[in-house]
Amino acid sequence: MKTIEKFEMPTRDDLRNPSEALKKYLSAVDGGRDDANDTFQFACMLAATEAEEGANDDEQCLNIFQNALPSWTSQFGLNVKIHGYGVYYPTYGPYGVDRGDASSIYWAATGFSDRPRAYEAIALPPDVPTPADSLIDQYSDWSQNAAAAADEETSDSARFSAFVDAMSNALSASGHASAGTSYGYFNSGGSEVYTPDLQDSGMLWNVAPFGSWENHRYQCITVLPR
Repeated sequence: MKTIEKFEMPTRDDLRNPSEALKKYLSAVDGGRDDANDTFQFACMLAATEAEEGANDDEQCLNIFQNALPSWTSQFGLNVKIHGYGVYYPTYGPYGVDRGDASSIYWAATGFSDRPRAYEAIALPPDVPTPADSLIDQYSDWSQNAAAAADEETSDSARFSAFVDAMSNALSASGHASAGTSYGYFNSGGSEVYTPDLQDSGMLWNVAPFGSWENHRYQCITVLPR
């Protein structure tokens, strides 16, 4: 499920001793239970720390984050394939909800209490089926249309609920089988940079709208059944 977690930035000692830092983090968030999603979140925190310390420009920060995260996930023993990375400036939210079985979606968004920039990464297990290019294009159209309809609502909660309903209906009516979908919504207060291009991510992922509608942002990720 999409959430944005705000943390104190990890220290240099954490970067030098990541295994100990991970134990402390897991103990704080879930009583020490070895949860792969929490581990992925922590890996994103460390990669984001490297980015914040290494650059100021959004594109440069995203490049550092993208290069650093795979080594952290590998170091922590996570067997995932990272499909997408993002940098953005959330001012409100996010709302997040899952429909169906979204347990194979690793979707982490992290920011720091003294910094405006947030970092996002999405990963899937290696055995999750890759959608056809034509389905990726259809998915983009469905989510853009769902976001356009949702933006007629007058509150954040109503907009998000309308988006989830419209996108869920589009997926059901399409006849394409899906295992589950994660949805997110936030208000943007600045630029947003994602890599790779959504159509090149190798998964059903979209950020709507392509243009600006009062800085409301709708996101969805759908996984196909194994």
